[in-house]
Amino acid sequence: MSYFFIGVNILFGATLIFYIVFFSLVYYWHEKKTTFVVVPLIFTFEFFLIGFLVVSIASILLEYLPKILILFG
Repeated sequence: MSYFFIGVNILFGATLIFYIVFFSLVYYWHEKKTTFVVVPLIFTFEFFLIGFLVVSIASILLEYLPKILILFG
């Protein structure tokens, strides 16, 4: 398995846990029906986007680090 596949699976799991916790908190404290789905989706997408960028950069570095070390070493 590649680093990217493992990283994306970990990211999906973390996003799912984050979404469940945040959705339960919003459900507990909601006042209007519009905040019931919209607010958790916005914050979850932001979390997923940042996590995806981190996983992408880390997987690219891990994939090409041996070649970079050979090139400079």
